[in-house]
Amino acid sequence: MHASQFVPFYESRKDKEEIVHCLNMSDTLIVLSHYYKDFYMKIGVRPEKIIILDNIVPYPDIRKESELYDGKRNLHILFLGEISQRKGAFDLIKAIETHSYLRDKINIRIGGNGEVENLHNAILNSNLEDCITFEGWVDGEKKVNLLNWADVYILPSYNEGLPISILEALSYNCPIISTPVGGIPEVVITNNTSHNKQNGILVEPGDIDQIAASIHYYIENPEQVEIQGKNSGKIVEKYYPKVVFSNLKEIYMNLL
Repeated sequence: MHASQFVPFYESRKDKEEIVHCLNMSDTLIVLSHYYKDFYMKIGVRPEKIIILDNIVPYPDIRKESELYDGKRNLHILFLGEISQRKGAFDLIKAIETHSYLRDKINIRIGGNGEVENLHNAILNSNLEDCITFEGWVDGEKKVNLLNWADVYILPSYNEGLPISILEALSYNCPIISTPVGGIPEVVITNNTSHNKQNGILVEPGDIDQIAASIHYYIENPEQVEIQGKNSGKIVEKYYPKVVFSNLKEIYMNLL
């Protein structure tokens, strides 16, 4: 089960019993996080059928060409994903427009596809061309370069499973600004007492003031960019191919 919008789909349906019956016909239901395991258990999927298999992320190609953020240059912020309200792309633009004091202290690069024309219009109408750049669809070498460029990764989504883009950003030692939806709180740790692994800030979906405050925090606390970035690199280790493939093999072997 990989669909980020299964929850609203299920909640909108009248044939919920039939959906759960179909899920229970499987030998194993693979989900991406504890959040989704709890969800499927609550709707009636038998617990013994549900197995968490972490999403997988490629090993990083780290080649930091720019110096670590020290507060003496603009903060580099990266957004990669579907250009839509669901992913929070327009909330990010609104946050910078509304809190204009940030614009001279940041550079934002946005990559993805979707509502591209609306994105261009939002940037132009907000007069933010000087600090926000649209990169178009991003993959391959271009993605590697952008992830190496980034100081902080942002994805203020309204619903998610466990985004690959966040895992990729973690692997490049980026602190994360995101939202507490789906499996995101399992990889973006905001409580510094939780094994001392704080690596980001979670904001409520649609809260542009919180988005702006989070960006401002990293501008004012450059040492946290490096500290939390290193924590991200540790948190993501269990999502690398060697670990995930081993776990997937075990699932198959147990079914044979």
